[in-house]
Amino acid sequence: MVEIVKLRVILDVEEDVFRDLEIEMDAPLMHLHLATLDAFNWNDAHEMASFYKSNDAWDKGDEFPLMAMSPDLPSMESAKVRDVLPTQQSRGLYVYDYLRMWCFYLEPIAMGPAEEKTEYPRLMLEFGETPNPLSREPEGLNDADLFADVFGDETKAPDKATSTGDPELDAYLADDAEEDASGGLENIDDYDDIF
Repeated sequence: MVEIVKLRVILDVEEDVFRDLEIEMDAPLMHLHLATLDAFNWNDAHEMASFYKSNDAWDKGDEFPLMAMSPDLPSMESAKVRDVLPTQQSRGLYVYDYLRMWCFYLEPIAMGPAEEKTEYPRLMLEFGETPNPLSREPEGLNDADLFADVFGDETKAPDKATSTGDPELDAYLADDAEEDASGGLENIDDYDDIF
């Protein structure tokens, strides 16, 4: 007998937005991934995602990514819905788009036998307006000093730029900064003008 789970999939946003889906317990997680995107009208979204086992505190447990990093690790294609939500008391998380970190909470509402002549997954209930998947700013990319520790702060004067720790490299970079400031050669195209 085919067993199904009815899930409430709750999007973590200020306003209440959720969808109720029914899906077979033995369906690959990839089907739940696609059904979730479809239910929230994110059909054209093509970002990385993962499912996680969770608990009552919504902590992340075992991960089931869209693509496995090795053949020995689970992925959405090899794992089944029951691997994340084995019982009605189980909880799961679905994280979509690692830059924008859309988080969905998965709660089983009911489990039981599939109805005859019914195709799964199927959308049972829609509540709330879904935001555009690109409406959230990517996390961490709007920080002014995102790469300052790597490249130095280019807004500072050349003599106050962050040191690389290598005296020869610091001297070379200081010479480049002085040459640029004095109107020297700035790129390879300038060399064509010399000859």
